[in-house]
Amino acid sequence: MNKNQINKSRMYGSVDLVLDNHASIFDKQEALKNAHLRLKNGVIQIGQYRQVQEANTSGLTKNKTQLRNSAVAGILHFSAALRSYATLVKNEELKVKTTYRESDLKKAPDPILLDIGILLFGLANQYKDEIAKFFVGETELKEMESLLTSFKLSIPQRRAATSTSKVSTLNIHEVFKSLDQLLKEEMDVLVLLFRTTQPDFYNAYRNARRIVDYAGRGKEKAATALPC
Repeated sequence: MNKNQINKSRMYGSVDLVLDNHASIFDKQEALKNAHLRLKNGVIQIGQYRQVQEANTSGLTKNKTQLRNSAVAGILHFSAALRSYATLVKNEELKVKTTYRESDLKKAPDPILLDIGILLFGLANQYKDEIAKFFVGETELKEMESLLTSFKLSIPQRRAATSTSKVSTLNIHEVFKSLDQLLKEEMDVLVLLFRTTQPDFYNAYRNARRIVDYAGRGKEKAATALPC
């Protein structure tokens, strides 16, 4: 949420609290009771969407980076084993097919790096008996297969998290729009009924409806008052 939305959400919460504290006063005023319930639900929705919107995706990035680095290391290891075998048997086609530079692998997009890993894994599995002497055996093959699977699954995760965050941002905007309309067109009007009979409630409501501009660390810079 942006700063304006944060300040406004505090106002919603203050209004909700005032209405909770004076609920007995408008207990028989069904229109205000229903409006208050809608406000309360809106405040809950904002909290839920905000949690999704501000979810920390750095963990996903860190995990994928680790998997990517492991994939590069695994590809280089398999490449070295296959090239060694190709050199030994003078198989130039296999040698060319399995030659990769570390600098190129590090610059390769995730899907291409994954494809290279799958290609080398397939060749290593094909020549597994021959390359066992070059430090690629059943254990290394199983580890590489597991690594490639994990790396493949990690590729869309951050994109999905970012998309979810964007959806939540749009949802928050709609909830703010709805609550602004609810307050201005319904609740502000309904509370006027208590202006004379319940002045303390009325004034508490008006004070709560002020949007305070917090400058950080709890300091108040200014406030936007509710129009008369």
